[in-house]
Amino acid sequence: MKLSDSLPTIYIPEIKDEHIKRYGQVSNDFNALHFDHEAAQAAGFPGRIVHGMLTMGVSTKLISPWLSSCLLVKNYETTFRHPLILGDSLRIEGEIVEISETHALITFQGMNQHDHIIVIGEILLKEVPICD
Repeated sequence: MKLSDSLPTIYIPEIKDEHIKRYGQVSNDFNALHFDHEAAQAAGFPGRIVHGMLTMGVSTKLISPWLSSCLLVKNYETTFRHPLILGDSLRIEGEIVEISETHALITFQGMNQHDHIIVIGEILLKEVPICD
């Protein structure tokens, strides 16, 4: 892991109904915006929206190669810019912007097939002192 390294891109070609159903079951989030096309349209969306936390969860794949008992997530911040809609693709790209012996800071952004930014964020990985 080096400063300004680009991390491997995460790509989901199409967010499918099954993704939303499974995430709804795991999270117990059955909000109509995720499951009812008409309700989503009535709220001003073009269609059913994907759970924001599903997008955030997919983003963690950027850091999973480095997680261990000695390197853990200290902070994870996201800002959702646009909704991800059922049928959209999701591409998440990340970069290491700060690194030291004790921590690494990673920034990321997720885009759909139109390159609209869906989410931006940063993840701070920190070494656990007991591992010294």
